[in-house]
Amino acid sequence: MMMYSYSAKFCFSPVNIPFEAICIWKRLDTLRFKYSCFYCGFQRNALQAISPATMEVLMRVLADCDTWDDTDPEEVSRKAELTLKCLTEVVHILLTSSSDQRQVETSTILENYFKLLNSDHSALPNSRRSRQWENRFIALQIQMLNTITAMLDCTDRPVLQAIFLNSNCFEHLIRLLMLINFGFHPGRSANGTLQSRILFNMFVSNTCLCCFQVFQGQLDCLAVSTIQALTAVLHKSPAAKEVFKERIGYAHIYEVLKSLGQPSRELLEELMNMAAEGDHMSVGILGISNVQPLLLLIQWLPELESHDLQIFISNWLKRICCINRQSRATCVNANMGIRIIETLNFHSSLHRTCAENLIALQGSLGSQSMSSEELHRLIRLLRTNEPKQSHPYVIPVIRAILAMARKQGLDSAMQYFNLSPSMAGIAVPPIHKWPGSAFSFNAWLCLDQDQVTPDITSKGGGKRKQLYSFFTGSGMGFEAFITYSGTLVVAVCTKREYATVMLPEHCFCDSLWHNITIVHMPGKRPFGQSFVCIYVNGQQKISAPLRFPAMNEPFTSCCIGSAGQRTTTPPPSQIPDPPFSSPITPHRTSLGGILSPASWGGLLGKSELITKLISAGTQDSEWGCPTSLEGQLGSVIIFHEALQPSQVKALYLAGKWLLACRNPICLDLSTNLLHGRLTGNKVVNWDVKVPGSLMDVNVLMALQLLIEQVSVEKNVQLFIWNRGDFPFRIGHIQYLSTIIKDSRRLFRKKYGVQFLLDTLRIYYGYEVYLRGILDVLFSLLHTSPTRDQLFLLLFEPGNADSLYALLLNQRYSDRLRELVFKVIHLGSEEELIQLLTDVLLCVMWKGLERFDDAVWIERGQVFSALTKLGISNELLQPSDEIKLNLLEKMLEWTVTDNRDTKALPTHAENAFRLLLIVQDFLQAEGLVNSNLWTEKPHRGLVWFFSVQVCAMAAAKLNTLLQTKVIESQAEACYLLGKLEGILSRSIKEKTETYTFLIPLVRTLVSKVYQLLFMNLHLPSLPLTNGSPSFFEDFREYCSSDEWQVYIDKYIIPYMKQYEVNTFSDGHEHMALYWKDCYEALMVNMHKRDRERGESKLKFQECFVEPFNRKARQENLRYNSMLKQLNGQHTATLRQWRAAQLYLTCEQGPWAERKQNPIHWKLSNVENYSRMRLKLVQNYNFNSHQEASDLRDNLGMQQTQPSSESLLLEVVKQVKVSDMEDDILELPEEDATEEQGQKEKLVLSEECELITLIDVIPGRLEVTTQHICFYDGSIEKEEGEHQNIGFDFKWSLSQIREIHLRRYNLRRSALEIFLTDQTNYFLNFSKEVWNYQSCPGGLSAEGQILVRNKVYSQILSLRSPNIYGTRSPQELFKASGLMQKWVNREISNFDYLIQLNTMAGRTYNDLAQYPVFPWVLRDYTSEELDLNNPAVFRDLSKPIGVVNEKNAKAVQEKYENFEDPLGTIDKFHYGTHYSNAAGVMHYLIRVEPFTTLHIQLQSGRFDCADRQFHSIPAAWQALMDNPNDVKELIPEFFYFPEFLENQNKFNLGRLQISKEVVNDVVLPKWAKSPEDFICKHRKALESEYVSAHLHEWIDLIFGYKQRGPAAVEALNVFYYCTYEGAVDLDALTDEKERKALEGMINNFGQTPCQLLKEPHPARLSAEEVLQRQTKSDSSTLNLFQHLPELKSFFVEVGISDGVPIVKAVVPRNQSRSFMSQGSPEILVTSLNCIIGTHGWLPYDRNISNYFTFIRDPTVTNPKTQRSISGPFTPGLEITSKLFVVSHDAKLLFSGGHWDNSIRVTSLTKGKLIGQHVRHMDIVTCLAIDFCGIHLISGSRDTTCMIWQIVQQGGVPVGLAPKPLQILYGHTDEVSSVSISTELDMVVSGARDSTVIIHTIRKGQYMRTLRPPCESSLLLTVPNLAVSWEGHIVVHTSIEGKTTLKNALHLYSVNGKYLGSENLKEEVISRLSLISPLAMRLPIRCISVTKEYSHILVGLEDGKLIVVGVGKPAEMRSGQLSRKLWGSSKRLSQISSGETEYNTQDSK
Repeated sequence: MMMYSYSAKFCFSPVNIPFEAICIWKRLDTLRFKYSCFYCGFQRNALQAISPATMEVLMRVLADCDTWDDTDPEEVSRKAELTLKCLTEVVHILLTSSSDQRQVETSTILENYFKLLNSDHSALPNSRRSRQWENRFIALQIQMLNTITAMLDCTDRPVLQAIFLNSNCFEHLIRLLMLINFGFHPGRSANGTLQSRILFNMFVSNTCLCCFQVFQGQLDCLAVSTIQALTAVLHKSPAAKEVFKERIGYAHIYEVLKSLGQPSRELLEELMNMAAEGDHMSVGILGISNVQPLLLLIQWLPELESHDLQIFISNWLKRICCINRQSRATCVNANMGIRIIETLNFHSSLHRTCAENLIALQGSLGSQSMSSEELHRLIRLLRTNEPKQSHPYVIPVIRAILAMARKQGLDSAMQYFNLSPSMAGIAVPPIHKWPGSAFSFNAWLCLDQDQVTPDITSKGGGKRKQLYSFFTGSGMGFEAFITYSGTLVVAVCTKREYATVMLPEHCFCDSLWHNITIVHMPGKRPFGQSFVCIYVNGQQKISAPLRFPAMNEPFTSCCIGSAGQRTTTPPPSQIPDPPFSSPITPHRTSLGGILSPASWGGLLGKSELITKLISAGTQDSEWGCPTSLEGQLGSVIIFHEALQPSQVKALYLAGKWLLACRNPICLDLSTNLLHGRLTGNKVVNWDVKVPGSLMDVNVLMALQLLIEQVSVEKNVQLFIWNRGDFPFRIGHIQYLSTIIKDSRRLFRKKYGVQFLLDTLRIYYGYEVYLRGILDVLFSLLHTSPTRDQLFLLLFEPGNADSLYALLLNQRYSDRLRELVFKVIHLGSEEELIQLLTDVLLCVMWKGLERFDDAVWIERGQVFSALTKLGISNELLQPSDEIKLNLLEKMLEWTVTDNRDTKALPTHAENAFRLLLIVQDFLQAEGLVNSNLWTEKPHRGLVWFFSVQVCAMAAAKLNTLLQTKVIESQAEACYLLGKLEGILSRSIKEKTETYTFLIPLVRTLVSKVYQLLFMNLHLPSLPLTNGSPSFFEDFREYCSSDEWQVYIDKYIIPYMKQYEVNTFSDGHEHMALYWKDCYEALMVNMHKRDRERGESKLKFQECFVEPFNRKARQENLRYNSMLKQLNGQHTATLRQWRAAQLYLTCEQGPWAERKQNPIHWKLSNVENYSRMRLKLVQNYNFNSHQEASDLRDNLGMQQTQPSSESLLLEVVKQVKVSDMEDDILELPEEDATEEQGQKEKLVLSEECELITLIDVIPGRLEVTTQHICFYDGSIEKEEGEHQNIGFDFKWSLSQIREIHLRRYNLRRSALEIFLTDQTNYFLNFSKEVWNYQSCPGGLSAEGQILVRNKVYSQILSLRSPNIYGTRSPQELFKASGLMQKWVNREISNFDYLIQLNTMAGRTYNDLAQYPVFPWVLRDYTSEELDLNNPAVFRDLSKPIGVVNEKNAKAVQEKYENFEDPLGTIDKFHYGTHYSNAAGVMHYLIRVEPFTTLHIQLQSGRFDCADRQFHSIPAAWQALMDNPNDVKELIPEFFYFPEFLENQNKFNLGRLQISKEVVNDVVLPKWAKSPEDFICKHRKALESEYVSAHLHEWIDLIFGYKQRGPAAVEALNVFYYCTYEGAVDLDALTDEKERKALEGMINNFGQTPCQLLKEPHPARLSAEEVLQRQTKSDSSTLNLFQHLPELKSFFVEVGISDGVPIVKAVVPRNQSRSFMSQGSPEILVTSLNCIIGTHGWLPYDRNISNYFTFIRDPTVTNPKTQRSISGPFTPGLEITSKLFVVSHDAKLLFSGGHWDNSIRVTSLTKGKLIGQHVRHMDIVTCLAIDFCGIHLISGSRDTTCMIWQIVQQGGVPVGLAPKPLQILYGHTDEVSSVSISTELDMVVSGARDSTVIIHTIRKGQYMRTLRPPCESSLLLTVPNLAVSWEGHIVVHTSIEGKTTLKNALHLYSVNGKYLGSENLKEEVISRLSLISPLAMRLPIRCISVTKEYSHILVGLEDGKLIVVGVGKPAEMRSGQLSRKLWGSSKRLSQISSGETEYNTQDSK
């Protein structure tokens, strides 16, 4: 039955086979033997035997295996094996035969073979389908699969692989895998796993588990064999791999394998073998041949239940993918990183070790290359749903990212040539003459280990990797190559010989970078020997003799790293015998061999081993065929001189990249100027703030590593603020001190003493800062070895003096003063007191030389002063102690004076007086303070004094006693008592005083002996009459009782009585003395007070004032430093917030899992029609729910605080009758400054920056080059995500217009308009006094307005872009706008907005907001018919009387009004048509107007019924209420978002209907807000409005604004709204002035009157067309004449077939730019040709109505100007790669190979700039309309915004650094567009996204995703942004056979508006509205600035000019005019272009 089932499927013709044949087939051994004989000896017989019949027999034998005798399974298996071997030999025989010899095709055999392999056995009866049969059949299938591998093992394998592919082998093998799952068991269902179905069948049939396991093993073997067969078919066949990927796909095979259940290890290993195309264990040899199975394994990892298998696979993947650079590159190109990250998302299913292996693999691949999408996903992987929950992969992922960033090791080359492909290499232009006498080659290279080592001993068995080759046309030259074993060989080829020198003992295939230098040196003498020297890593390895190559012929084939041309091998007969018999096989030595002396000394003595000579032409056979380097090549340097060893060493030490660097540009130092680029980031400013809770030792160590890393960078500012605990701060500071010592010069300059002091002052306070300084100074003065220099420094004027000033400041503490005293005195308090005491003593004693009473009274005043100070103050030392100290010192000095031999009588007198003072002091003060009576003062005054004078004055005292007559017994007792006391004390103490006192005793006793009756009382007294023993006798007698009783009983009482009687008088005398001293002190105190005042002034002058000046200077410096620091902090904060926004935005890597709702606010950017269209994110959004709650609480309503009666009274005081003109000091014509001078400050004035939200005080500074505004507000806004401060700086060249403005009806403001459409409103003070004009006093002429002064000064700078006039009327007249509007050259909207601007209306002041008219009156119809005049409002009447019913009431109100005081003029309306409340009324749904509305309503929303909730209701209210006269605002004509409540504010409910107020109710004829705006704008531009708009202009801006015409037109408003009606400066009361300003804001302000005569009406469209027809030079707008278009072609001058890739007419010049070039030329590095042609858009004398003047340089090869290339190979050259500056002077180009943006001068045709900032090729460029910014997009997925540098308003190049770098895309950026005026950048990429960023801040705005129904990749080839902000996106979906294109439209705020599918592919950004067939593909297209023509560049090089055809009327004759200096007639200049037939098809 099986045989029958197959016979029906065979493709052979059925034949009758005899029974004998069947018997023969059963004897397979004999049959196989016969086939072998045929094959070996008789192939023809074998081919005859291979017939359809025999093949059918073979197939039947295989098919009937199950019918054979199954008693011996091995025999059955052997028979099947023999049959399969026969089939294998059959296939091999057929493969070597020709088609005419074969009876059967191999494909036929394979077809039937696969049918048998996939035979459906489910149709067999159950009796046949046993488990044993299934086992047998599975075994047969395994044998058949193994046979496929054997079949493919043949010599011509690729041919057989192709036959297998044509036989659909992949489909059959995949079907077999699917049958494994579904086809073997009846119990299996299509659902469920394999194991569950088998178990079910097992339990049903009651089979044993062992049988099941055996069967499962067979199924696994079948799956493994199937994968082996697939591997065999795919082996080494790129075509087979591509076919498999296209037909089957690895995703499908993954699903099939996964359906088999959990895989076995053998199956996984077989997938590894498929990747390696060999044994997977031979990782180091094979490498990666097929990366797709690796991706499959990575995807399968989470599905594996076995953790051991996960770890096994991940380990192997990490090994094979990271083995070398080539493997990493292969994995990177296959996007393995994305697959790894997708697998890591299933972290719960992965083992930790497996995940870490995958992350490590990701880090290794990322070190090679990493896309932005991979980095996005890797970082986003760590984002968890719970904010505080950490992802388990945080640590390994961060380590992997760090490894990518570092790229450490020898394999970390940042830039190199990847020459791995066999056809890679560098082609060098031919060298016609070698410039030198030698040849030196230096290069860095890195080669990986070869996957398969060829047998290089066999002839031609290998390949040689070319390092360089230089050959002449005749085949002679020289080269160097690396063999497959890694040996370097240097060769020289002549006509007959091929000589080589090799370096055998050094292998370069080790995946490391090596520096190789090869030097060919010719012989020094004519017949001297030439040598070659080989250096490796700077060391010479070999020097061997080698023929010097011939350098006299031109080298026509010069290659580096390239295979070059294959050598032509001559016939064997022409090959001469080789000089050597056999080559020496290179080998690798052991480590011992490398370290041997011979290895270090080179191989100079082994030339026979390293040199070889063979015949020329046999080198391919000997060394292998040349191929590319198959590795990485770094920098290459070639010299025409011989390098010396020292030079080679220097080149090696210079590193891998010996390139001169300028910023990121690596300059080629030769004259070739082939510049490269150096990648890497440079740290500019790091600010690291470590929280205290995170500070520990580990953090400190990390900071140290960070500092060491940063220290190698120059100009790096590193700030690390440590707020940790004290120990960590100390450690931090200690480390800082260490690094400062190591780099003192660097740190002194940037982080010196001043930096540290400022840091202390900022973070620790000013007093702590001062105390620290004083402590350091005190320590240095005590311990520093250079203290003398410090003293000299302090003694300099102004240094130490500052310390005295610190003592006077009361805010400092006593501790600080103590430190000041310490520094001044350098001692303790006691030392300071002692010093002051010594100074005072010196002045008292030495300063007064006399001894009279006056002198002693002066000295006594010192003691009196001390007494007074001690009473009124707390002294550091008590006054008594100070006095005692003084007296002691005075006593010492007295003794010294009297001891002197030249002592004067005054000294004795001073001593006497001093003794009196001392005695009185001790007696008087001692009674109070007993401590004064210590031993020291007592002995110091008595005993100490006596001992001192005895030795000196004994003779004098003895003389006095001898001459003195003693008559009184009391006196005698006093003298004897005093003398005896001293005498007895000296005897007791045994001092020498006794010797001096004996003469005095003898004399005194002899004098008083009789008087005191000594003879009676002292009978034993020794005789005094000269006894020689009196000395000893009296000493003994003094100790007798007689003497003691006499002294105590008689002498002492009389002595005391004498002291009392005598010294009481002295005490009274001293009391009088102290009284005199005190009175003298008080008298002198008044005198000293006067002197103190003078001294204080002197102290102020000499000490305080210099200190204050220094303090002010220091404060200025400190404040400047703080401002700079704050600026740095602000910039850092802004960058951080921008980074935070980017990281967390929708496209950011740290995006929220669930995006929060985004809220918006109106931006202040404008387009050229002054439309504020753009919404920006509101990061400080407030829902204002409190305001809604207050509105709903009716009891909380408050009245307005202002009093109307008070205001009216105030208004009467300030009313002005006449309006004066401004006094402008306009500059003279010659008052110009010289150009090129240094920037100087011209003026500086205080002013206010007026914005919608706030008034910011500040200062305006005008310099010779810039205008700067500095925010002076005390607290700058520091809210989240907001700008901090309002500092601005504008270049004078950016100022476009300056207008005089009013603010609160005062002429005190200026509004400055810049070229980027930004504007700033500045208000100045009213006036400033000009003393120069009135030096004698103030007069009216001496007052000039500050505003006018600033205005005049700016005009005097004579910037070419600034113009100004004296009044709005003159400005309007000079502008010519009225005539342009009349002639329909500008739209109604543009005219009205310009009228508002000139009349002083501004978006910056709500009281002067632009005003627009109501133009419609029909808001209820279903459809709006703009052709019906009845739908329009009457524009000739004010809005208040449009309803005729209101006119009478308004007229009566005017006539009946009468002010009793005559102050208030009559008026028709008490409200105004434009005021702040009205603006906020309309814009209540848009921030910031919502907030302003709430502020106006005292913190609440207004009642819902009074809000703007319906446009029909608002119009009806105007018609019903004559007091409501609000006109419209410009937003009604361009801004649909204000009609929607996008921020979801609670606006309340209407009172009657209870309807919720949300979006504005639109008219019935408007389907959406966008539809309303569109139709409303059409109504404004309609014919009816155009014909009547001048009437409304007369009312608002014209002659009907004031005067009798206004009264007649019922158009008079309250007088306070008119310009010049009041003078606010006449009010002196600030409150009254503020109240009046508020009233003016509420009333509104009437615009300036621009016309005093009727405004002319606008011409009709027919009248304009007639005028254009009659005009000679006016152009026709082709978009208004689409049916009349004609096409003309222009031959630009280059041969046909060279397409035009760019054609444009710059907007600032009348010349066209054309650029031509073809992809073929670009690929071969030929430059694009530039042509600058003449262009005149209109000439009535030529039939084609334009003149084209061809650039003659285009056709002349000598004068051709070309773009500096080359471009990237394979890149399509499109118009997106080129941008022309608006003045046609510069060309910016991208697409270059070095990732650069190049700037070419069109006038000179030279490259003037090259900017490399992108990491990959620049793919698109765009320039803004202003000509200020350029944007570039790149393959590196980023966009960069560049500022175009201008000099004098002329662009000269690009800024060196980009202004912004924009991220968000994950694939190549394909298109960009930029709008500076809207602050918007739009970029589209191949990732199907369109991203919008801002220009000024580079902030992400939103992502647009064009709709796409297909699952294919959507790309964005083109996009454009209109002036009104509409974004047009062109998308393309490229399928296998079709290409779908579509256009999508979005609003400026990202709202999707619609799509349109296209049949044609969009080439450029502009498409024609009326289809015109161009017959050939269009390469570029652009519209001229006048909209008169469209320039179309075609594929064949023709320029098609599309314009309007002949008008109805045409003038005859010729008109002679000059064109760019040419006097030729235009008809002669014209190139005679002919009409282009757009209908023909080619």
